[in-house]
Amino acid sequence: MNARLTETLRLNLLLAAASAGLGALALRVAIDPGITTPIFPGTGIALAALLLFGLRVLPGLYLGMLCVQLATSLKFGFNPLLLLGLPASVCLQALFGQWLARSLKAYPSALDETREVALFVGIVAPIGCLPSATLATLLLQVGTQDAGHADFFNWANWWIGDTLGVLIFTPICFTLLGRPASHWEGRRRTLGIPLLLATLVIAGALMLVRQREEIRLQSEFLRDAESVASVLHSRLQAKLDMLLALERHLSLNETPLTPRDWQRLTHAWLNRYPGIVNLTWNPRIRLADLANFERAQQRAGRSGFRVMDRDLAGHLKPAEPADEYFPITLIEPLAGNEKVLGLNPAGYARGAIPIGVSRSTGRPAASDPITLVQGDRSQPGVIVYQPVFSDDTLNLRGMVTLAMRMEDIVALAREQIISPHISLCLADRSAEPSSQRLAGPADCARPDWADSGRILIRSIGFADREWQIILRSEAHFSSASRSWASGAAIGSALVFSALLSAFLLLTSGRARRTAELVAQRTAELARASTRLRDQQALLAQAQRIARMGSWELTPGGGTLHCSEEFLRLLELPGSTRVQREDLLLRLIPDDRSHLDMALEEAARNGSSQALDCRMADQNGVEQILHFQVESEWFMGRLMRVYGTAQNVTSARQAEAHIQYLARFDALTGLPNRNYWLEQARAVLAGAHRHSDQAAVLFLDLDHFKTINDSLGHQVGDELLATVAQRLRQCLRAEDLLARQGGDEFVLLLPRLSHIEEITAVAGKLVRSLAAPLQIDGHELSVSASIGIAHYPSDAEDIDTLLKHADVAMYSAKQSGRNNYQFFVPEMNQRAMQRLQLETALRRAIERGEMVLHYQPQMELETARIDGCEALVRWQHPERGMVPPIEFIPLAEESGLILPLGDWVLREACAQQARWARAGMPLAMAINIAALQFQQADFVPRLRQILEETGADPRYIELEITEGALLASTDELVERLDALCAMGLSLALDDFGTGYSCLAYLKRLPIQRLKIDRSFIKDLPGDLEDAAIAAATLSMARDLGMRVVAEGVENPAQRDYLMARGCHAIQGYLIGKPQPAAAFEAWLRQQEGLPGRSEPD
Repeated sequence: MNARLTETLRLNLLLAAASAGLGALALRVAIDPGITTPIFPGTGIALAALLLFGLRVLPGLYLGMLCVQLATSLKFGFNPLLLLGLPASVCLQALFGQWLARSLKAYPSALDETREVALFVGIVAPIGCLPSATLATLLLQVGTQDAGHADFFNWANWWIGDTLGVLIFTPICFTLLGRPASHWEGRRRTLGIPLLLATLVIAGALMLVRQREEIRLQSEFLRDAESVASVLHSRLQAKLDMLLALERHLSLNETPLTPRDWQRLTHAWLNRYPGIVNLTWNPRIRLADLANFERAQQRAGRSGFRVMDRDLAGHLKPAEPADEYFPITLIEPLAGNEKVLGLNPAGYARGAIPIGVSRSTGRPAASDPITLVQGDRSQPGVIVYQPVFSDDTLNLRGMVTLAMRMEDIVALAREQIISPHISLCLADRSAEPSSQRLAGPADCARPDWADSGRILIRSIGFADREWQIILRSEAHFSSASRSWASGAAIGSALVFSALLSAFLLLTSGRARRTAELVAQRTAELARASTRLRDQQALLAQAQRIARMGSWELTPGGGTLHCSEEFLRLLELPGSTRVQREDLLLRLIPDDRSHLDMALEEAARNGSSQALDCRMADQNGVEQILHFQVESEWFMGRLMRVYGTAQNVTSARQAEAHIQYLARFDALTGLPNRNYWLEQARAVLAGAHRHSDQAAVLFLDLDHFKTINDSLGHQVGDELLATVAQRLRQCLRAEDLLARQGGDEFVLLLPRLSHIEEITAVAGKLVRSLAAPLQIDGHELSVSASIGIAHYPSDAEDIDTLLKHADVAMYSAKQSGRNNYQFFVPEMNQRAMQRLQLETALRRAIERGEMVLHYQPQMELETARIDGCEALVRWQHPERGMVPPIEFIPLAEESGLILPLGDWVLREACAQQARWARAGMPLAMAINIAALQFQQADFVPRLRQILEETGADPRYIELEITEGALLASTDELVERLDALCAMGLSLALDDFGTGYSCLAYLKRLPIQRLKIDRSFIKDLPGDLEDAAIAAATLSMARDLGMRVVAEGVENPAQRDYLMARGCHAIQGYLIGKPQPAAAFEAWLRQQEGLPGRSEPD
């Protein structure tokens, strides 16, 4: 007894959990507003449970339905009648369905016969689901007092949802729990799973329908709401336009208006724009004129006219003394507005504030929501004030006011709403929260009013106020706007489910009967399966061998038995029997004997052989085949020789390519550093044995980085490949040339007889690069600096020789480049000094040892100092002032020019800003290194420096060398244009010393040229320098550029340049470079400016 009770309790809990869980999922596809769901699994579970287990499961069914109803109540509110009644209606329906199925003898059965299936699908499911839909609809009508929940649409949805639940979930429950088990267990995959998948499909389709219906309802709401909001907004804007038109009329006509004039002026607008309480004219009256104004109004027929104020309660009272008043003098319509004549809106805060705003801005300003004196005092009103000034002065004449009762305005816009279930609210968000409502439901201005329903909020600016138009859908908007698309989809789902359930019940039942007939032959099929598995194992083994091509040779015979893959690999005829000689003939002659010997060896002693053999395919392309040769023996007797063949051409080529990449440079085809070192060590070992001489040459291309950075890496790579080709043409076959990396090459000359041979080769290499190179449309000139180390006099190992050649190469560069230098021991000391200087320079930037000196630039026409150039100096703590010629080239080679250039740029900009604040707005010329200018972030970094230092870009001139402008690309032009757009000036520094090209002078936005000092120092006596200077000045004049000459040291040079139109000069004749303080003192003395009392 206890066991049965425990089983019943467990069964009830299981059914309750299943009903509640699936019911909660079904609510996710509920039809709006969420009361009915188009597929409800609980009805199917309930009917199946009662048919299988009887009345003892009713408590669990009721508990499960109660949980579902609780979930619904959390969303739609708690209702005891619905909470208890709706679960009961499902249980009553399940009892009715159980009675109907047993009465029609549709159950108990396996539901696999046509009659049983027809009764279940056509009667038990649809008719058995009528009670719950009917009872639920009545309960909803009574419990909610809302006929909207009791319409036919909800009833039909309820009935279809229950029917679908029975058609799908009752058979599923039978497959899980049905008795006898033999009737149902085998049908879980053919009946239960398809029905479950059908449920998912139907649920997905219904969710899609629901989503589309929701989108349609949202679109319909937004369409109506947007229409109303637009109408209301346009009508409010029209009233402001009317007010501005009235103000313009009054400002142009200063003739005093009579009441009749005011009526004629405003009558048309009042008729055109309904919803206006009144339009008034409020002249500005000063306190001294108040008594005369009141008497004038009384004489005009307004007996008892007084200027009145308004107290906090809204009652009128005599005006308090004030500097000025704005009494209502003219009002239209007069009828109903008589009591506000003489009212001074400036006498109370809600009028004074908007009057002040309007007066200061000259635009309309609205008041907070207020209670109007006239008319219905329960409705909020708004008064808009517009100042009227004399047309030719700023004299305020008065105020034109517009009074509106907002409910009347909104009522007109509300007529545009098609659906009666959309509420409209107008709120003034600039007002206090307690008085923000202008029109609409009493609580609509509260923020939580927009938390439910569909919402459209339109914020509008109205007369210096922030207003909101809020439209919200109400409870019955969805039901009132419902389409029949969802109903059609649910009906289609019902028909589909009925047909599918019937079909699956019949086919699965027939499949069950067929399975019983097949069972008697299971043993025979099992034996056949065993044989089949053995055959499949042999086939799998053969297939694994066939992937490589297999062959077999019988002892004493010359015929091979081959797989099709083997025949395909060797391109042999289609027969699987191939003669041994035919196989060997497919190989190239050199490899035939190798394979033949491998076959003989395997047949003689049983050893395994593996070898590669080559053959030519039908296109003449060489292929590599890897042969694996094995032999099989039994009791000392050879049974067969067999093996595989595999095409390994790609693998061998890949291995060869990897070996090539490991030893050679992919760009130039020369040996790489590691392979060269390996060969060089072997050569030096031979030289040591034979007492030979040798030499290591270290070659570095001059100015390659400039070309690479200016013209791009592709041009640089092609240049390196071309240089490598030229260098190879100068060498013997035994000479070892390699690419060290970047633009560096190393060369080993073995078997030398005397030093002169080294000199000859080095000179030949230098001359080989003298002719210009044509690279990608560019004609480039390149040279090389070569360092030479001799074996054995300089060193006897390759590493030391290479190091000494590198040191000698740097000496060649310092000697002017495009030459070669032999290593001497003193070079090591210079290299060490250079390294120490580079380290000290790096620390100098970090420690603040760098300083700027400033050299003046003089405008020749006015003889005034109009600018200066910032020149960097190194104040070394031990060596003193280091000349720029010593550390600038080093900074450029080591890359330290980037942090150094940034420091110079920042310090010079900061100094310009300091002088500008001190009353010396002096132009500042700043040198920009080519590498610094070519950095991708140069422009944004410069912009940041200008912002941080406060320098005026109009007084900043960037001096850029010709090397930085070598490639006049679109990117370069864009960068220069960006600098000009910032207000900076651009100058071409050291003009004529680099890659001068008139094309880029014409294309690039250069404002000034700087003639290099090398062309100035011998003026005016040197004819060549004079011609160059004159040509430069003439060209600059034709191109509209200004010119500054550097290195002017005597009056003769100045006079020569001035006579030929030079604009400015710089040099010792004007002044030497000086620190900032000394330069400022010198400049103040030159310009006659007072000295500074204290430092900046």
